[in-house]
Amino acid sequence: MQDNVDGWSKAVSAENANGASPQAYCLNCFALVPAERETCPRCEERAALLSARGYKEKLLHALFHPLAEVRMRAIIALGLRADGDTAPALVECALRHATDLVQGLEIVNSLSRLQAGGPCVPALHDLASRHPARAVKQAALWASRGI
Repeated sequence: MQDNVDGWSKAVSAENANGASPQAYCLNCFALVPAERETCPRCEERAALLSARGYKEKLLHALFHPLAEVRMRAIIALGLRADGDTAPALVECALRHATDLVQGLEIVNSLSRLQAGGPCVPALHDLASRHPARAVKQAALWASRGI
């Protein structure tokens, strides 16, 4: 289970069986770092600064996370927020992870929740024309027709 603790996304909450220290994910570059570190050794970001980011910014950044389940949570949360500014980021996420059909279909669902007449229709058309998976293309076309 992952919890956000002191700016890090905590990956392991206790020492593991071989006595290694707890690990956490850097919320900036997603590298595994020792949980007790104040700065990430890879990107040198400070955990406290990462915690100060706004919720929308954190969700958009989570679309780049290497774990599909973390990206999916961000996709669902962005869809529930129905913020039209997020449409291009959702389309690019679907294209970056084109083999993840479940994620692509959820992005179509999230885009369809955006206000009609806003960026949702162009985003759905973009996804329908650029995504390699037929299921995502068709879902995007059907969603754009229903708006």
